[in-house]
Amino acid sequence: MVQISDQAGKKMYQWTLTRILMAVLIVGAAAAVLAVVANKTLGDRGFPNRASRPLSAALPLATRPTTESSFNFDNLVIPRADILHGGPPKDGIPALTNPAVVPIADADFLQPDDRVIGLTINDQSRAYPITILVQHEAVNDELGDTPILVVYCPLCDSVSVVDRQLDGETHEFGVSGLLYNSNVLLYDRGDDSLWSQLGFSAISGPNAGRSLPHLSWELTTFADWSDRHPESTVLSFDTGHQRNYRIKLYGDYFETDRLFFPVANSDTRLNRKDQISAVKLGEAVKAYPISEIQRAPDGIVRDTIEGQTIVLEANAQTGAVRVVEAPATASIAHTFWFAWVAFEPDTQIYRAN
Repeated sequence: MVQISDQAGKKMYQWTLTRILMAVLIVGAAAAVLAVVANKTLGDRGFPNRASRPLSAALPLATRPTTESSFNFDNLVIPRADILHGGPPKDGIPALTNPAVVPIADADFLQPDDRVIGLTINDQSRAYPITILVQHEAVNDELGDTPILVVYCPLCDSVSVVDRQLDGETHEFGVSGLLYNSNVLLYDRGDDSLWSQLGFSAISGPNAGRSLPHLSWELTTFADWSDRHPESTVLSFDTGHQRNYRIKLYGDYFETDRLFFPVANSDTRLNRKDQISAVKLGEAVKAYPISEIQRAPDGIVRDTIEGQTIVLEANAQTGAVRVVEAPATASIAHTFWFAWVAFEPDTQIYRAN
């Protein structure tokens, strides 16, 4: 029994074991009620609640400057204070390496309208479902004897595919849990340096400022890819992780203009979450709104950047856009407008005549 007295020594209250247990239960119940209210409020405001979003990466848990000591910040080319915690720790979002794949005929776990990233290298084709990538964000794979990295950032709806070879060395990447301009920062598992997806380069470490070769790909539906590539393989749900890949993880994030994390630059020439294909060639940067490509005659846009040809095509049935022709040295991404212009404020916007 604990007795609390005033300064005069008079007995004020006695804490018995029963009273202590009752107090603990009352406090616990109050905390549970507050958690439910907070969780519902976040969901009502466009933030995914834990019922629809089990990954903490989607919640704006921390926007403080990072103090992570497990990364190589040597030669950092951006302000350290602009690198933010996304919520999960290093590898808290587990990148995949050499994942299991199945023939496209056996991919009955996908729906016809599921979005996939499709690519063909040396006559080998493979589809990477977004419903898997939204929970892993990066896939270290090999296709057509080429080591590749497929990257998808759900916060930006951004897609890119690169060759993992640099100076004859093959690199493997993980998800750092850090963000720059609301975009995923990967890390090199060999030297812990950081790489920016939409920055198209390493931002720290021995390769700071250098880029990996970008590869051609397309973002389309599973049905469309299956029709055109019946010989393709598909990334399997059998990833080695116990995940529900059918769950909608980001609530209504894609349907609102809300952002979870700050960005360095904003631009109202397009709506924040208008989808674009972005092309960077040398110092020239151009954004092709998906809606403009879809409205083009025959769904085909032919353009030039720095005197070199760019051809993009929209699928008449699905509206999905693919890059038909681009210079080998061009860097190409699909993303939301807000994310791209945060990195490239001087971007030109393609408009059909």
